[in-house]
Amino acid sequence: MHLKSLTLKGFKSFASATTFAFEPGVTCVVGPNGSGKSNVVDALAWVMGEQGAKNLRGGKMEDVIFAGTSTRGPLGRAQVVLTIDNSDGALPIDYAEVTISRTLFRNGGSEYAINGEGCRLLDVQELLSDSGLGREMHVIVGQGQLDAVLHATPEDRRGFVEEAAGILKHRRRKEKTLRKLDAMQTNLTRLSDLAGEIRRQLKPLGRQAEIAREAQTIAAVVRDARARLVADEVVGLRESLTASSSTESERKTERIALQGQIDQNKQREHRLEQAMVGDAVDDARRVAFGLESVHERLRSLASLAQQRLQLLAQQADQPAVATTVSSGMVADARDEADRLRGDVAHAESAVGAAGAELATARAALDALDVEIQAQAVLVSQHDLDATRLRGALETARSGLAAVRGEQLRQRAALEAAEARRDAGRAEYAELEGRSPRVDGDGVDHAAVQAEAETRVTSLSASVDELRDRLHVAERERDALAARRSALSLALDQNDATAALVAARRPGIRGLVAEHVQVRPGYEAAVAAALGSVVDSVLADDLEAAADAVAHATEAELGRVEVVVAEPVRPLSTLDVDLPTGAVAATAVVTAPPGVLGLLAATVVADDLAVARSAWQALAGHPVPVTVITRAGEVLTDYVLRGGSGAGRSRLELVAERDAAADRLTGVATEIERLAPELAEVRERLAATRARAKEAAAAARDEEARVTAHGQQLGRLRARVEAAEAEVERLSTALDASSEAVDAASRAVDAAGAAHDEHAARPRPLLDASARDGLLAEVEAARAVETERRIALETVRERVRAEIARAEALQRQLDEQRAAAELQARRTVVRQRQTAATSAVLEALPPTLDAVARSVAEARAVLTEAEAARAEQNAELQALRRAERELRDRLGTVTESVHGLEMEIYEKKLHLSGLLERAGSELGLDEDVLVAEYGPHVLVPGDDDVVARPSVDDEVDLLDVEAAGDADAGDADASDADAGAAGGAADRARGAADDLDDATPAGAVAAPPRGVPFDRPAQQRRLAVAEKKLAQLGRVNPLALEEFAALEQRHLFLTEQLSDLTGTRKDLLTIIDEIDDKMQTVFASAFADTQAAFDRVFPVLFPGGSGSLHLTDPDDLLATGIEVTVRPAGKKIERLSLLSGGERSLAAVALLIAIFKARPSPFYIMDEVEAALDDANLGRLLTIFQDLRESSQLIVITHQKRTMEIADALYGVSMRQDGVSAVVGQRVVAERGTAAPAPAPAPA
Repeated sequence: MHLKSLTLKGFKSFASATTFAFEPGVTCVVGPNGSGKSNVVDALAWVMGEQGAKNLRGGKMEDVIFAGTSTRGPLGRAQVVLTIDNSDGALPIDYAEVTISRTLFRNGGSEYAINGEGCRLLDVQELLSDSGLGREMHVIVGQGQLDAVLHATPEDRRGFVEEAAGILKHRRRKEKTLRKLDAMQTNLTRLSDLAGEIRRQLKPLGRQAEIAREAQTIAAVVRDARARLVADEVVGLRESLTASSSTESERKTERIALQGQIDQNKQREHRLEQAMVGDAVDDARRVAFGLESVHERLRSLASLAQQRLQLLAQQADQPAVATTVSSGMVADARDEADRLRGDVAHAESAVGAAGAELATARAALDALDVEIQAQAVLVSQHDLDATRLRGALETARSGLAAVRGEQLRQRAALEAAEARRDAGRAEYAELEGRSPRVDGDGVDHAAVQAEAETRVTSLSASVDELRDRLHVAERERDALAARRSALSLALDQNDATAALVAARRPGIRGLVAEHVQVRPGYEAAVAAALGSVVDSVLADDLEAAADAVAHATEAELGRVEVVVAEPVRPLSTLDVDLPTGAVAATAVVTAPPGVLGLLAATVVADDLAVARSAWQALAGHPVPVTVITRAGEVLTDYVLRGGSGAGRSRLELVAERDAAADRLTGVATEIERLAPELAEVRERLAATRARAKEAAAAARDEEARVTAHGQQLGRLRARVEAAEAEVERLSTALDASSEAVDAASRAVDAAGAAHDEHAARPRPLLDASARDGLLAEVEAARAVETERRIALETVRERVRAEIARAEALQRQLDEQRAAAELQARRTVVRQRQTAATSAVLEALPPTLDAVARSVAEARAVLTEAEAARAEQNAELQALRRAERELRDRLGTVTESVHGLEMEIYEKKLHLSGLLERAGSELGLDEDVLVAEYGPHVLVPGDDDVVARPSVDDEVDLLDVEAAGDADAGDADASDADAGAAGGAADRARGAADDLDDATPAGAVAAPPRGVPFDRPAQQRRLAVAEKKLAQLGRVNPLALEEFAALEQRHLFLTEQLSDLTGTRKDLLTIIDEIDDKMQTVFASAFADTQAAFDRVFPVLFPGGSGSLHLTDPDDLLATGIEVTVRPAGKKIERLSLLSGGERSLAAVALLIAIFKARPSPFYIMDEVEAALDDANLGRLLTIFQDLRESSQLIVITHQKRTMEIADALYGVSMRQDGVSAVVGQRVVAERGTAAPAPAPAPA
């Protein structure tokens, strides 16, 4: 591996693209001070990942971009491209040639690339670190760095050795792992604190659960007392309503009788009104009024005709229309317009003549411009051809020089490649002949390790999966158990039905809901169809049912309802075609025949639309059919019941409870199966991890034994293959370069001949002297044309004005004529109107006299009709007075009825409020409330009340707690308090589960005992219970569930804490192994460096003594390295007392010792021999010649003796424009001759 080329573009003083082609041996870069030699070293460090601007001799990173000079502007970016020959495979990448590039933009952006692919800085550092090239850059020894190396701290010197040995990468990874462990420790601490906090919370939460159970007991007493007080009010209201309803019926009967008398009077009034002569009076009045109206209109017409005659006489006296415009005036205006049109024709002719003269002058000027342009094109073409041919000649000559130089370089490279190929083949044959077999036990430890690690991964995944499944199953088990208990508590009854079932009478199967199975999705519909029958008792036959009812009556259990499971009558079915989406209820229910008989006339539809279709299809069925939707909406012949807000039925609760119980059984079985399986897998995982650790140790030992031989063979094979490919490529390129030289020579000859031929041609001339005269003629012609156009427009404007005046005169003449004609027509019409008006005035007097006589006759007829109507009205008034007296009596009775109705409504409203309160607070309807808690029922003792708490007790607990909080008047009640009250039902369910579990399974409820109902006593009892409940304070309704969940969470956190602790121990074990490896590698590297220093130091310091030793040999992970130097004839204890040359040699001795102990592919020396005299320089060059055998050297120097050992020389100089320029020379094996190196031309 060696550096192959370096290309700089815009980096510091290298403004133009410059390429250095390095040789595998020693390459010297020379030049005067300030020419930019050290910029080459900075470029190498920068492209390999240097991030310190000060290490690059700058103040900030953008200082590496070319800043510009007085003659050249600054650039926007700097780019360095480094090409490395990786034919030996030293770099861990599958390429024989690796190109690393780095670009920095002036705006701060940067880019890295490997073989043209964008990458990160870390990728570049990782790639180089595997070959001993770290970010500390010990392979680059810059100006003034030797003294810094010698005076560095022991820890810094240790860093040089670690970087050369490849330890820094492991140290960085260890530090990263330790940081992660520190973060893990923080999480472990938090997890431990959390587990401790949960342990502290368990005790108070358990006490809260006990308080919740006590609150439930007291709430049962509160509910019983409240229910009995409400039932007493309901019974009292019912009795009051009965009395009020009786009084209301009597008042309504009296009101009906009065209404009958009023109806008879109304009939008599109607007959009188029909007998009245109202129509004759109205006709007479209408005739009289019509004649009077006609008489008045005729008088108005006579007055209007008189006024018209006077108006027409006044219009006849108006004067005639005056005349101001004559026909002669119009004719004169038109003649003047015609004369001006002639002047327009003369002006247009003059404009046309001027335009022709202007066009002639412009055409002459355009022709001259075309000729001048053609001459200019010929001159430009001649000059362009000369420039093009001259550039082609220069290009051909440059190409010839380039291909000749490339031919020489390829020939030398071919010889070197052939030598490397032959040497590599010989070395490979020798190494291949050695036996690569490694002593061992014959076991493939790598395969065993891989199999064990795979097994560990698989078992770890299995443990995680089983643990997660177990936790999920346990949480689901707890949730299902709580749900089953809550549903069981909700289904428990404390009424006559429950007592009858508990009595275990012969033939009693239990509750109907427990013997009905419904297809999923139809529970709401079947529950709506059965109604309260779901909560009824199921008996085998009619005798058993009758016996059960008799027992309930004798024991005073209350009202019961019994369904006969096996009725005598056979089951009937609906024999009718149902629409799609509708099905008979018996088809979705599995139940005894008696229950199916209740559903025989019931159809279930998917929704309300399907229900309406089914109802229409069943309209003609002989038996009344009930249609119910799956949502519970009921359709009968007379009722449609539905809407939102319906609660879940007992049938749905039973289905949910059974499903939860089945699921709980399955989950419990799953937990019993997973727990031992998890323990077994954990044991297998521990054993497998132990085997994997043993196999890993054995595999590392085996790998260490076989890797060296395989790597060496691979490097030699890659080197031989690369050399063979290089020989083949260079041979082909050399043949192609010979042809290229011939082609370039021919191109130079052809370009020279073309250039000479063109130079012999005369240059065309350009004459434009006649253009100014023609341009003046064009301007004069344009001025004449403009004046004539202005005159033409003036004449045209006068023509338009005269034509407009003639048209205005003509319009005025026409208006005068029209006014005269209109006045004549109005005179004729006025004469005709005067004659018609006079005729009307003559005919009006006789007509007025006739109309006046008709008006007098109509008045007489009207007077007779009105007298007849007055007699009929008197009789009708008497009937209406009698009707008013009856209506007054009816109003009194109606007001009494309304008062009773309002009283009944208020009582019903009060009763409805009580029943609604009983339903919402106690969960009881009226029948159950009165039957079980009415004043006729004996009041049991508190112990009997709390023996079997029901779901209603749980609901009541909510109300009691809310009332207790309100009475306490806590002004600081918050949302948390409301949440606690809202969860009281869950506490009640938990307590009820405990009470149910305490009741023996086979126990039979004893007949109730107690005292007669006393309302004041029950009020005192309620107050005492509420006071006790208030003294308990706020109760956590979720205490039991929270306690179980918190306990489960504590167990989960404990397991997680154990897993994390084990993982931390495993990571610490791995770190210990890394430390052991780092100690081993460092000890070996230091021993080799110490031995190399003992060999190098006597060469640089003849007769002197020097040594390397550790500051703390017992701690190889942190020990530093001390350097002891004593030149011959001197007794010096401190390094600072050495001379400048001695310090440089001592530092070089330390670096060379590191280089030899852990060789790097290349080293860069920047004027390291500047402070040495001739003798010391000779010793240093001896070390360089020894070092060149294993590594490539790039030396920045001013020393002539250093240049003499170089295989290639590059000279760097600073041009006048402030840009560095480079020339190169390759030194051949015979020192008497030299060959030119590839020119560092712009890329």
